[in-house]
Amino acid sequence: MFDFNNTDKVFNNVTNGGAFLVAGKSPNVMTISWGMTGVLWGKKLFLVPVRESRYTKTKLDESGEFTVSVPYNKLGKELAFCGSHSGRDCNKFQETDLMTVKAKAVDTYVVNGCDYYFECSVLAKVPLTDEFLQLFPKLYTVKDLHTLYFGKILTEYGK
Repeated sequence: MFDFNNTDKVFNNVTNGGAFLVAGKSPNVMTISWGMTGVLWGKKLFLVPVRESRYTKTKLDESGEFTVSVPYNKLGKELAFCGSHSGRDCNKFQETDLMTVKAKAVDTYVVNGCDYYFECSVLAKVPLTDEFLQLFPKLYTVKDLHTLYFGKILTEYGK
């Protein structure tokens, strides 16, 4: 049996306000507003799409782990900054004064001050193919496709 706690509240905030995706021992943070949880292969998963061009993708591929930190109706300025700047060019934690806390189950961090957290290990990743360029032309005006990361949820918790 799998329990899904606070799903409505969590995903209303992810899709309408955003959440922080953190990956890497020397972490990078990016904003996500897409994702989903569910059960696949007998595992409770968090599915997150990350574009090929994102610096966080490099961190995800190196570490095979990530966290998702969900603020409830707050940290909008920080989410906007992390969604519009690259970790290749700046340290987003320093630029936004976001504080990190060591994750409990993976070798990276969560964003302090959020309301709900997921800690995941990558179980599988699937790069999208060129057919998505035609299926979703408004989302893919240039060839910068997403890779879907299937993260096994190792722990989740609220504050």
